[in-house]
Amino acid sequence: MGESAATSAGTAGRARDDAGALRFGDSSPAQGTVWVKGEGAAAGLLASAGCRRLPERGRPDASDVVICVGESGCGQMETSSRAAHLGASDAVAAAAAGRAGAWRWNASAAAIEALPRGELDRRLGREGLRSAIETGDAGGGTGWRLARGSAASGRQMNQYAVTVFGMEAPVIRPDPGEHIGARELARRLARASARALYALGLELGTVTWQVDRSGRRGVIVGLTPSIGGLDEAGSRRLASAVSAFAARWREEAGGGAAEARLGADPEFVMLTASGRIVPASRYFGRDEAAGCDSVVVRGVQRWPLAELRPRPSREPAVLAQRIRLLLQDAAGRTAGAGLRWRAGAAPVRGLPLGGHLHFSGVALTAQRLRALDNVLALPLRLLEPPGAGRRRPRYGALGDCRPKPHGGFEYRTPPSWLVSPRLALGTLSLAKLAAEHARELAACRPLDDDAQRDAYYDEGDPAPLRAAAAAVRAALEALPAYSRYRDAVAPLFDDIARGRVWDESVDIRRRWRIPE
Repeated sequence: MGESAATSAGTAGRARDDAGALRFGDSSPAQGTVWVKGEGAAAGLLASAGCRRLPERGRPDASDVVICVGESGCGQMETSSRAAHLGASDAVAAAAAGRAGAWRWNASAAAIEALPRGELDRRLGREGLRSAIETGDAGGGTGWRLARGSAASGRQMNQYAVTVFGMEAPVIRPDPGEHIGARELARRLARASARALYALGLELGTVTWQVDRSGRRGVIVGLTPSIGGLDEAGSRRLASAVSAFAARWREEAGGGAAEARLGADPEFVMLTASGRIVPASRYFGRDEAAGCDSVVVRGVQRWPLAELRPRPSREPAVLAQRIRLLLQDAAGRTAGAGLRWRAGAAPVRGLPLGGHLHFSGVALTAQRLRALDNVLALPLRLLEPPGAGRRRPRYGALGDCRPKPHGGFEYRTPPSWLVSPRLALGTLSLAKLAAEHARELAACRPLDDDAQRDAYYDEGDPAPLRAAAAAVRAALEALPAYSRYRDAVAPLFDDIARGRVWDESVDIRRRWRIPE
């Protein structure tokens, strides 16, 4: 759609309110419209690919998206970053209203561009991303980890510019190619670039990398919240991603309440009485529901982890019961072995555990991912025992996710919550609330604030995070859906308020009341 047509469509049926601002009436676009605000080639491309131009003084619906492009982007509009500073009462009011306002992409672009380059390096490094934006040179030593025995001066680098739109990277320049190694490099560049912008509060932009010839080590040497320099093929790929997002957003926003189907693959480890790790592959198959998972140790693939893969369910309680049945099955297969079962974040030094969650029926968006970070990862961070943070940022970084072939996605940030059935049910219930009510909860996202993100990764004073968790709890309690999950969720927040943490030294079968 061209600019004139988009403007005409957006103008039809509007009325003026008492303040003189334009609002959309009955003949305005349907719920879930994706608008573009700004000028230039990028804005024109988005407007031709399924977005509408936001009219001057236009007031988008609460279910809409406004993509801010260029210097004339969100400008004077109220930005989503304000939500990070809302008090608990404000967050409750916004959640109770059922909406947090239109979702504005790249509302913090100007603030990010004003940061010193060294600060960008620091923030990205905190999230586990190697960055040398300050020097612009991967060989300069900042954030670059050389292979053993090699020297920076002898290592040839390739440079790639990755265009990110939402949680996708539709364009990588130059194209890495089609062979297996090139496709794996493209996948890594796409995921890391999307997470880099996500970590800075951005939804679109360009990330420039220097990558060694092996394709396994890379460092960010440039980052901008803008899109440019695309050739015809790149423009087509970006336009396709924009069009697909706009269609998905309209479908989800206009189709009533989202309904998430939950899956999981939490891990635990088995130890002898002397504390030696027993490979899970000794008892469980690689593809079984109660199976094993691998890690790479000094270049060798090993299978020390036990992993549960219950059938997905829309109900957290049903999924928790299926997990219990798998634990019982696993206990039967190890009966008499005299093993101790451990779960949590890092019950064994050097072997971090994950409690990955799977979602289908809802789209992977940065808004939904931020809801999961604030509603789920933040409380779990406060319930971890001292020392659990050593798994971060390599494991447990905020916003760690993977799209899945079936169309859903995997959220990889949480540690293993198999410590107890109460923790498991509470975690699954929080995941359900976050996934289905991300828009309403957007008014209360403490981790949008950089100081709070620092506190999340730091194992210092937890007081600021506890205050943040209290605000999240208040926002959750304001949701009509909260009453269904109150009994599962409230005990976790009660423990946080009292400063309680889980115990990773206890055999998890005792808590689940499964014979050892």
